[in-house]
Amino acid sequence: KSKLKIIIIDDGSKDNTYTIAKGFAEVNSNIIAITKANGGKHTALNEGLRHVNTDIVACLDADSFLHPNAMIVAAQYFKDTNIKALASCMQIKLPVGSWIQRIQQIEYMISVFWRKSYSNIDAVQVMPGPFSVFRKSVFDELGDYKPAHNAEDFEMTLRLHYNGYKIANAHKAYVYTVGPDTVKGLVKQRIRWVRGFLENAWDYREMFFNSKYGHFGIFTLPIGIVFVFYILIAIAYAVLSFIKVNYMRI
Repeated sequence: KSKLKIIIIDDGSKDNTYTIAKGFAEVNSNIIAITKANGGKHTALNEGLRHVNTDIVACLDADSFLHPNAMIVAAQYFKDTNIKALASCMQIKLPVGSWIQRIQQIEYMISVFWRKSYSNIDAVQVMPGPFSVFRKSVFDELGDYKPAHNAEDFEMTLRLHYNGYKIANAHKAYVYTVGPDTVKGLVKQRIRWVRGFLENAWDYREMFFNSKYGHFGIFTLPIGIVFVFYILIAIAYAVLSFIKVNYMRI
């Protein structure tokens, strides 16, 4: 416990988040509470990084919760000095409220297999925003988080691969996040994800089909683009089918 430091960043919230966080900091010297003007997630992460003095740093979203053993599991991977960053095993927080969240729960469980598979070929697609672990030296050498079209986690993943840094996946380092509980919320989330993926992929377009970046450039990025357009086609087909069926009924 003496080696674990917690830095809580209040990004200009309008509730009593900072008051509560400050209360924890006042009774525990290993907790730091900081408040700042609202500037977005990447500015909050960068503010926190300025206070990090440990070799390993983990970034955690405010709506996400770690399994008690998550950091212990994650730390073991860094015994390999070649590993610079670590992706976690992200799951939907239980209990699940709506059917939308239950669908996401299944989706996230399936993604565990894909993340581990990508890790085995050194081609991790994304460092999950809710919980990712890095060597502090990564930020010292590559710089802070960027705005990155509101997808700073994917941009950081691209930057790591671009510079030849090794990323692993800890499939037993569990983090539980709160998924959208409405169709509108889910659509809004996925549009942000897709847009962030496409815009950041365009910024790093030279990596596509480039053997210099290994399986990530040859396989992961192209498959990601194909999957995005497959989803768009599937949605269009579903909408057209719905219209056709109802038109015939009328």
